[in-house]
Amino acid sequence: MPLTFSGEQGSSQGFEMLLEAFDGDKRVVVVTSSEAIEDHGLHAVQSKAEEKYDAGMFGSDGRLRVLTTDF
Repeated sequence: MPLTFSGEQGSSQGFEMLLEAFDGDKRVVVVTSSEAIEDHGLHAVQSKAEEKYDAGMFGSDGRLRVLTTDF
């Protein structure tokens, strides 16, 4: 299912990038790195997040992680 990305971005204490997305009214936080975005592009990271969302590949914290090793 396609996620709708809000365009809101932030960072965590671990220097990770956070992207906000929604599945209807459900908020989904995508954790990625600037390297993944620089190496593969924001659109590719968002697409990979959708794939992982559909597969239910959430971390123990309930967030999706998209890293350079996912490509």
